[in-house]
Amino acid sequence: MRLLMAGPPGGRDLLTLRAPSPFLAHCHRRPSSRPQMVRAVSSARPRTSLDDWQSDGPSLGGMLGGSSNGARGSGSAPPPMDVNDVPLNSEAKQDYTKLQSLLKAGDFQGADDETRALLISLAGPEARHRNWVYWSEVAAIPEADLKTVDALWSAASGGRFGFTAQRQVWTQHRRRWVEFFKAINWVAGEYNMYRKWPQEFIYSTEACKGHLPLTNALRGTRLMEALLEHPAIAGLTKERAGEVVGGNGTEARTQGSKLPDWLS
Repeated sequence: MRLLMAGPPGGRDLLTLRAPSPFLAHCHRRPSSRPQMVRAVSSARPRTSLDDWQSDGPSLGGMLGGSSNGARGSGSAPPPMDVNDVPLNSEAKQDYTKLQSLLKAGDFQGADDETRALLISLAGPEARHRNWVYWSEVAAIPEADLKTVDALWSAASGGRFGFTAQRQVWTQHRRRWVEFFKAINWVAGEYNMYRKWPQEFIYSTEACKGHLPLTNALRGTRLMEALLEHPAIAGLTKERAGEVVGGNGTEARTQGSKLPDWLS
């Protein structure tokens, strides 16, 4: 499992993660006695602090995440959908049975890997060739396909995970990335350092809302924003989504923010 992104010259950036119980206190959830599915992977870069950058940086990003948790009806929430009942719709003729099976089995780390691979495939031939998704390629992902991925994550987690869940947390924090990353528990410590990937992320429903799936934001948040503003997730028209992400979105909201030298 890799958080795919454009790495710095001569190296590859990896966003990293693990699941010890102290991390769960951030979400006020009780730690599970169940073993977490983790893999140790070394990082080519030291951890990066959220305070070192803001999201008006270059249009580089990493890989992806999302969930659909839309409330219907009046007053009461609908019963959760079983992951087996999610329609596997695809405009791109993509097969989602593997993702469905992984989520059904509770293998959230495997499902995160599969989600990343699916989004690379959906983003087009250039994304497949380089093995990571550029933020502007997100618009090419069909709505039906992103909705399917989102709905599967949502159904498997009771609405806790997925792009829709992440968007809900993001908008609740007024689209402020630092607060958002804290809320979904992607950073830790006094200096808000990114967790080590993959071993420091939490691959169970005891994680914070929006914790999964993962999207690498070490080199900026344009990719993450493109996902959360995609018409399938935000309910915007394609034209309006393009305006928000392409010109009137992150940059307008973060004028004057300082970037680290390696992002300049």
